[in-house]
Amino acid sequence: MTTAVETADGIYELDRAHSTVQFAVRHVGVSSFRASFGEIDARLVLENGSAELEASAVVESVSIADPPEFREHVVRGDDFFAAGEHPLLTFRSTRIELDDEGRATVSGALVVRGVSAPVGASGTFSAPTEDAFGGIRVGLELEATIDRRAWGMNWQLPLPNGGDTLGWEVAITAHLELVRTP
Repeated sequence: MTTAVETADGIYELDRAHSTVQFAVRHVGVSSFRASFGEIDARLVLENGSAELEASAVVESVSIADPPEFREHVVRGDDFFAAGEHPLLTFRSTRIELDDEGRATVSGALVVRGVSAPVGASGTFSAPTEDAFGGIRVGLELEATIDRRAWGMNWQLPLPNGGDTLGWEVAITAHLELVRTP
């Protein structure tokens, strides 16, 4: 990790109540379909000027409820997440860069459907801050755009005008608040 920010070494665990992971994909070319994962986890390790991030999301916790057949197709179907065989999405960083102006760049491997592919994300890092109860917190807010085909999500349905029903690019946002463990 390359960093010029003041960091507090330690292990930081996700504060689930104050964190979200969402994705958005273009639908029939007129809007973006958005969903989030209710069950997420993350751990950030800051040590001697280096950083490592590991994160996961439970596929079944995706915020798609209705109609049930749509949920089944996206969550459990082979065209998308295939949650029966691959219940978790995971991310492990290979490089994290933080600067003294709060910018963050994170590279790593995202595993979806058992397929690992590289992902780069950028955003902001909030340096360690003491909360009202004496805990130490950091924040990472990251954005990445991926091509879903890299993970075997190749489903498509042509529109009458020749366009695609579902975009190939997926925008991922992660808003992570983490608390240093004692």
